[in-house]
Amino acid sequence: MIKIKIITTDNIRIIESDTSHSLIDILKENGYLIYAPCGGKGTCGKCRVKIKGEGEIISCKYYPDKNIEVILPREDEANILVHQTKYLDDFPFAINKSGYLSSGPFGIAIDIGTTTVVLYFLNLLTGQIEAISSLLNPQKTFGADVITRISYCQEHDNGLSELQKSIVDAINDELDTFRIKSKLISENYEKIIVVGNTTMLHIILGVDPLSIALAPFKPVFTEKQIKKGHLTGLNINANAEVITLPCISAFVGADILAGLAVLKGIHKNYLFLDIGTNGEIALINGRRILTCSTAAGPAFEGSNISCGMGAVFGAISGFSTPQQYYVIGNSTPLGICGSGIVDIVAYLLEYDKIDETGFLKETFVINSEKKIQIIQQDIREIQLAKSAIYSGIKILMNMAEMSFHDIDGLYLAGGFGNYINIKSAIQIGLLPYELRDKIYPVGNSAGIGALQYLNSDNFEKKIDIILKNTQYIELSNVDEFTLEFALNMNFNKCTNQL
Repeated sequence: MIKIKIITTDNIRIIESDTSHSLIDILKENGYLIYAPCGGKGTCGKCRVKIKGEGEIISCKYYPDKNIEVILPREDEANILVHQTKYLDDFPFAINKSGYLSSGPFGIAIDIGTTTVVLYFLNLLTGQIEAISSLLNPQKTFGADVITRISYCQEHDNGLSELQKSIVDAINDELDTFRIKSKLISENYEKIIVVGNTTMLHIILGVDPLSIALAPFKPVFTEKQIKKGHLTGLNINANAEVITLPCISAFVGADILAGLAVLKGIHKNYLFLDIGTNGEIALINGRRILTCSTAAGPAFEGSNISCGMGAVFGAISGFSTPQQYYVIGNSTPLGICGSGIVDIVAYLLEYDKIDETGFLKETFVINSEKKIQIIQQDIREIQLAKSAIYSGIKILMNMAEMSFHDIDGLYLAGGFGNYINIKSAIQIGLLPYELRDKIYPVGNSAGIGALQYLNSDNFEKKIDIILKNTQYIELSNVDEFTLEFALNMNFNKCTNQL
């Protein structure tokens, strides 16, 4: 028998089980409801939970063989998986009729974020998602955002090769871990689909990204790239196809394109927003698509915050009061991630501990033992970030001659959207108050889009259509942006009535 520690928001429980059952069955037998729209067949990949020390896993494909700690998602996080089913397309799986390179072919969809990397392992014979793994992007040691990483490439003789090697090595570690556990060989990895921002795709392919950071911001490529496995450094079949999906511009990458393509056509006029170190924004007005990118900085990723950290074990990711806050893993707090800082700033605003200008009357202590606190500079970082995002939204709306009344919905994508409290985001002026009942978190739509590209040829056709209808707006060339940014720096007290 093995022991399984179940960690939820408000409880920790230890249960026992033998090793013959999948984790989802063990959880269900003990009264835990896990979302699995495919019925546990492994084709939807939505029954995800976190295993301490292993990361995110698909519970219907995971058979515990040792003592483990399971971290179940909060109710609001679990609801995002439901939203994904409702708002994200699920293209039917199509077997490659021309055959495969090996007897046990696998495809890998990889989303390379500036902060986090996610891999989806797809069985190309059955259409089952066998595993999902995630890791922090090791390039963070070279810089928190794309500009600092591009600078590193230029300031060091081997900068580009160092950055490329770090991400390739990290992906290889995940490939090797799954290969060994699943008793595969490297030749079984036959097709790799990669999405990410334009800089991340340049770096993984070893292409100098300098032109992305210099006016007129022209990348070396935006088109789809196809490389043979032996040219990539990845531990895969030498003849495998490694495909990076097309980008829209220097600062709106394949991750946004894949996310847009995987959305169902429920709404006619809507916003699509992915908040990270950059805030990528798309406004869809019928067939017309306007996009932009705004430099939010890394505050929403936990960086540039005095006690900030990523959304990992020990991070405060939700905050109600100094006596009531949520820590990932239900453990002792180690710091604050992006969603936590948004909640805390909303709390400080609501209880008049900061004013409309962002002035913090005194340092706000959350946990004196661990010296976790909010200082004035933290508030300024959030003001800069939230103003950049909101101002980008307003510029696109003005260019399309639309008001918020014309918008049917706002899709909130990315890892930040998995945790963010929408009410708090509206309260601090990050998201529009007028859309308060029309905001739909859709999780890692970029990774799901890459996965759908593996599933179906029809998905590529949808991408091509979106590209043809998309126009990129460079905000630095828009005179109104500077004024809009200044106007949106302050907090709006009226949203306290939410």
